[in-house]
Amino acid sequence: MFERQSRESYPLRNIIVLALVVLGSFAVVFFQQKKKQIPAQNGLKPSEQFYAMRDYPDFRPDVAMYTLALRQAREAVQQRGPQNGISAPWQLEGPANIGARVNCIAVHPVNQNIIYLGYSGGGIWKTTDGGANWFPIFDDQTFLAISDIAIDQQNQNVLYAGTGDLNISGYPFIGNGVWKSTNAGATWEHLGLEVQSIISRIIIHPTDPNTLFAASTGIPFEANNDRGLYRSINGGQNWEQILFVSEQAGIIDLEMDPQNPDVLYAASWDRIRNNQQSIVSGPNGRIWKTIDGGDNWVMLTGGLPEVNMCRPGIAIDAANGQHLVVTFAGVNLQFENAYETFNGGLSWEIMDNQNLNDGFQGGFAWYFGKVVINPYDAEDVWILGVQTKRRSQNGLPWTEGAGFAQDVHADHHALVFLGPGEALLGTDGGLYKTTDNGATWIKHENIPCTQFYRVAWDPHSDVPAYYGGSQDNGTLTGNSSAINDWFRVYGGDGFQVRFHPEVPGLFYAEYQNGGIGYINNGDYQSGTEGLDGADRRHWDMQYLISSHNPEIMYTGTYRPYMSTAGHPPFWEPVGPDFTDGIVFGSNFHTISTLDESPLDPDRLYYGTNDGNVWRGNPFTQEWTNVSDGLPNRYVSSVKASPTLPNRVFVTQTGYKSNDFSPHIHRSDDGGGTWTPVSGDLPPLAVNDLVVLPGHADSVLFAATDGGIFITSNGGLNWEPLGVGLPHVPVYDIDVNNNEHTLIAGTHARSIYTYPLDSLQLGNDVSTYNPGRPQSTFAVQPTLANDHITLMVEQPGSSAKNEVLIFDLSGKLLETHNFTGAGFKEVPVSHYAPGMYLALARSKGKVWEQQKFVVGR
Repeated sequence: MFERQSRESYPLRNIIVLALVVLGSFAVVFFQQKKKQIPAQNGLKPSEQFYAMRDYPDFRPDVAMYTLALRQAREAVQQRGPQNGISAPWQLEGPANIGARVNCIAVHPVNQNIIYLGYSGGGIWKTTDGGANWFPIFDDQTFLAISDIAIDQQNQNVLYAGTGDLNISGYPFIGNGVWKSTNAGATWEHLGLEVQSIISRIIIHPTDPNTLFAASTGIPFEANNDRGLYRSINGGQNWEQILFVSEQAGIIDLEMDPQNPDVLYAASWDRIRNNQQSIVSGPNGRIWKTIDGGDNWVMLTGGLPEVNMCRPGIAIDAANGQHLVVTFAGVNLQFENAYETFNGGLSWEIMDNQNLNDGFQGGFAWYFGKVVINPYDAEDVWILGVQTKRRSQNGLPWTEGAGFAQDVHADHHALVFLGPGEALLGTDGGLYKTTDNGATWIKHENIPCTQFYRVAWDPHSDVPAYYGGSQDNGTLTGNSSAINDWFRVYGGDGFQVRFHPEVPGLFYAEYQNGGIGYINNGDYQSGTEGLDGADRRHWDMQYLISSHNPEIMYTGTYRPYMSTAGHPPFWEPVGPDFTDGIVFGSNFHTISTLDESPLDPDRLYYGTNDGNVWRGNPFTQEWTNVSDGLPNRYVSSVKASPTLPNRVFVTQTGYKSNDFSPHIHRSDDGGGTWTPVSGDLPPLAVNDLVVLPGHADSVLFAATDGGIFITSNGGLNWEPLGVGLPHVPVYDIDVNNNEHTLIAGTHARSIYTYPLDSLQLGNDVSTYNPGRPQSTFAVQPTLANDHITLMVEQPGSSAKNEVLIFDLSGKLLETHNFTGAGFKEVPVSHYAPGMYLALARSKGKVWEQQKFVVGR
């Protein structure tokens, strides 16, 4: 069984109003209805199914090796010098206006223009002007999933960050403990609790800042005794476990009495998340209290549930530490009840639950668990979910505090009040702000942290038009020239986009579980006619338009399908079950990828998420399983060679004890035999592969959980590609032939592109051409406060050069032009503290780079 609880289906949350849709109201209605028809399975948040399948069949990843691999990937970029074009900058294309999941919000207690946001995968972002501009301050670290940020009230330059994703929505969003900054986020120091992995909450003692409390849900993949609540009395240099509940239950929430810091309340939660089980409820869903600073704890009852429960949450009244509200989700994964106490937990009363029984937590209530008491009005209680409910006055029914009626994105995780009637709300679609007591909410950030599954580009557009299917934000389109003006063209969770190669305006988009849509100049129709609705399908069901005959299309469920009906397609099955059958559950046994040979119209390849690869002819329906010699792993991509008709590449993802190799294999006989070509890649999952045409299959790009790597000798040696791309998972890559760029769909930091012309590939593709050693470029000083000096020297040359300055997110800040040798002084006092990159470029090719740091 994939889940411990019953396989009863629970309704999905409603799809958010597509505020930016520009393709007509019919499309909005059509796609909203479509998403509502898709049931959640086993109480999972929908994207859980995608993450769960990616480690088949080995369900216990080795976190130590994963951590080491990420560190190696990061250090390889930081330590290398300028090398022959592979150090060109990545260009952030966007979007910045769409958003992603905000797990936590921290506001400066004195200056509310200073705000910190922690993302589920995109790191920590900061604003110093109240939200007009944001910049990343945690990108130098290995793990960019953030659960909590705490500010020292006595010294507001001191910050603590808890890494990992407390909502445990899927591997690999784990963390490596607690981090500290003493300069408002400019630099960070690691304080340990690495094996505890996910730090859900951090509290600083109000009068003794050396006393810290860190709550941990533990590593989600296994039961162990590292979970629980930890305390440090020396500023995080050492930690002691002061509350341990169970090997399968960690601490998900923590509150301190505002009048007595020796009194704390902790919420424990049963949570194990791997691919053989998903425990989301149990006997340890409880509330605990200490009155002596954590030395001793008691479990609170007095009216609280004493049966198996799902995730609890705690809120405490800022003006009265005896007044608390706690919430519980039930074993049915719906909201259960809210309980209130006015005597510090001695006794509890069930709050009036009128209007709280409408499924506002969507059948996956474990994903939420946040409750907040308004510090300016203790009767104003907010419970977060798919939409947020509030009780604005005792005895009155609960109403919608933030939700679809106010055009607020679904799924809410953090709420912070700035003043009476003024608050910030973190959602799966970014940050929102209200200044009128929740009557209206507006988007309050422009941060490029959208999580992409798939990317594409429009071959008919006169300007770069990038497309991507994103987690919880549909299918999006735009480019860097309008980074804050990307818009949605399709709803649901977005996946693959395909364009007709000859007909402008005709393309396909997709939502989860194979919801293919046909779009022809703004006219939307279904693209799934003929597909058997009973077929088990991949969450990210792949499909393509034939490069040999655009009237033919291919896709696959657990078996292959073909359409020869033109557009829109009519699908017919053309083969048997390509999977192992149902062993672990239907989600683990579907087709995960496919490709058509660009040289042979009668040759297709399919890969499955249970480790099978098939080759065959869809017209004769003759198929051969060519999996022998490959690891039994999830097949993330299969790519037919553009050079040799019998050559094919396969990438796979999934870790096994004592086997941490990235999996890339090549066959030169159509899959009869396989040769590993992963070379010296670090041990990271490989999610996609691009074979660069025109180079005898020697130039390959691999998208991994730690960025993108390049080989120019067919896989013998690999190097990280470019600078400015954060070390986050990249799930999909593609080549834009019109722009000569590589497109990267990151699953934490939006879409980036890389200039392929910068590679300077010569006739011998086994090596890079040398750069321009006769030219020099320097930045002085390398640690600056007010200004830097750019120095470009090309003896005997009058060549035109550009110097580009980027921040570490890949955002271009300034461009300076030189002819031959030259010096230029550049002010940097307006830059935020941190590291920057300066790159010298001629004729579109980067020939040297330098780093510098702006300090204060």
